[in-house]
Amino acid sequence: MSKAPKRLASQQRIAEFAKRRGGASYHDAAGVAEERLWRLKEDYANAPASYRKYLLVGICTCLESHIKYFYAAAAEAFDDFPDMLRALYKDIQVDTDTLVSATSKTFGLADIVAANISVSTLAAYRERASHFFSVLLGKPHDFPWDFVNIGTNGDTVLNKEYAAKLDRLERVFDARHKFIHETDVLGLPDENEDDPLECVEDALWLTSQFEKQYGDVLLSPKYASVKDDEGMEEAVQRVSGDIENAFDHIKAQCDDRQHESLDKLKAAFFEYLWARCDFVASVFIVQRSEWAKAQFLDLAPEYKTMLADLALKQRYALSKYPIDEQEADLLEAKGESEG
Repeated sequence: MSKAPKRLASQQRIAEFAKRRGGASYHDAAGVAEERLWRLKEDYANAPASYRKYLLVGICTCLESHIKYFYAAAAEAFDDFPDMLRALYKDIQVDTDTLVSATSKTFGLADIVAANISVSTLAAYRERASHFFSVLLGKPHDFPWDFVNIGTNGDTVLNKEYAAKLDRLERVFDARHKFIHETDVLGLPDENEDDPLECVEDALWLTSQFEKQYGDVLLSPKYASVKDDEGMEEAVQRVSGDIENAFDHIKAQCDDRQHESLDKLKAAFFEYLWARCDFVASVFIVQRSEWAKAQFLDLAPEYKTMLADLALKQRYALSKYPIDEQEADLLEAKGESEG
């Protein structure tokens, strides 16, 4: 029996990422990685001594998952900024089989990104994070210091404390490497030098710094759902206009006889969006009008890719099977059944 091509193993890894999150967003998956750090801390005291050496493996794995899932989350959050994503993912290489699988909906860009990013050192984590924010902000960024220095306002004591956190985490990655490659069977930093639980706290501090900075990016005018020169109503009208334009694009690919049905689909589509947003809002608050509008602004852009895909499929379908041929075949089939 011949061996399966190596590419299939790559595709399988990507498909596993798509399956693993079970419908959740990669932003949610990054949060779960951080929660695992909390569990490591809680479980450490009750773990047998022989298992405690795995703590450093867990710390490094959680940090790697955290950064790779945020890279993947960017594919979901910034699909309206293809040039930015192109710069963000410039060093990710994808083979043809993977592209075919992605376009066949087995998995998508976010899953490909998650499966192709790895972090083996703290320096690699910081390099990935710095690149992430440099691209999103459009200017060079040094993670975590550019943000930390704003908070410390040059306080040398705090800066020294944060530098110590990074040094401890660097030693954790070094110890993980020695443990995995069996050059150090204990696999823990020198207990006289580093407290393993303190190292977990350091990792939590680092992930929180990333998320604070990411939150600031999402609130910036460049990416906010409500621009700085408009109110909520204007934003809703703008997004509604985007959807109207998407349907106009679909209409341009349709036969004239399909337009009436398409208009019915558009009306039902808008009703569905608003009904869904109203329902989500009603779960949290009674006076839900403004909240529903906010939900609409967050939800509606997710469907733009789907509408573009629908236009493409419609154009392809009519090129292969025009309406006139469909009607002729239906009349012929009807005549045969009546005869």
